[in-house]
Amino acid sequence: MKIKAGPIILFFIIYIWAYAIFNAVNAKADEPKLNCEAFVKEEICNMTDEEQEKWFWELFRSLMEEEKQEIVESIEV
Repeated sequence: MKIKAGPIILFFIIYIWAYAIFNAVNAKADEPKLNCEAFVKEEICNMTDEEQEKWFWELFRSLMEEEKQEIVESIEV
């Protein structure tokens, strides 16, 4: 009596694949919830949407002015 190994190997491949998928899903569910303070300044998190927009526009404007000054200085040299 000869036993074919193909179906058994295929079963274990599918079993390992399914185990890895479900294990990853369960591990992701156990992760703690991250809040805003974990990524940015706390003062920005406590602002309203309008205040945040104003703060970011001022930051963008200051960065653009610094870039303009660097361009002007490089041209003068």
